[in-house]
Amino acid sequence: MDAMLRKEIEGIKADPDLVEFVLAWHGVIGGTDVPFTAEKESDAYQRKIKRWTQRDWGIEWWWYWKVISNECWKARRQIVLKKNLFKMEPRGPNPNHRPRNEAIWNAVFDLRNYFEKKTGRPQMGLLGRLFFPKEQEVTFHGEWHDRKDWFKDENGHERLEQLEHFYTCHHDRIIETLRTGIPFYAKWESAAPISPSVISR
Repeated sequence: MDAMLRKEIEGIKADPDLVEFVLAWHGVIGGTDVPFTAEKESDAYQRKIKRWTQRDWGIEWWWYWKVISNECWKARRQIVLKKNLFKMEPRGPNPNHRPRNEAIWNAVFDLRNYFEKKTGRPQMGLLGRLFFPKEQEVTFHGEWHDRKDWFKDENGHERLEQLEHFYTCHHDRIIETLRTGIPFYAKWESAAPISPSVISR
């Protein structure tokens, strides 16, 4: 986030670090997609599973083997692991239609609620400059209007409360993650021992 936007957010008595955290939480910044599993099953592994299928299903084993090899393994290779600075979750194959940019609009939804809580207004002009700095404000309004029904069943107050609670409880670690770009969960993923100072946070 550039210095001008940070100053503008501070000017309305909001916390620019929390805003940046919400962006990172939804994967708007610091997000990557990687294959869930890149390697194919080895020949030895395939032969072992084939033997087990023959043993367990008898004369009907061939049908089950086709399901395992063509549907289960193939589908698993199409899964994408969606990683950002604070979350990591599998996602199925990309749909044929144009992606919905859910990360951006989830962040817009939560930040609208945050700004309304802080100032009594959703601050759509500020959100437009934050997410689509090259678009006119009226265009951003229209884009949001087309998508706000996605959130009609969401409890915005509850979502914001959970984000703020997480931010408050892990403030120092979150700031470190935002500054370094090292994912929040990296210390648990690593085989390296965790220092006592990290455990105490």
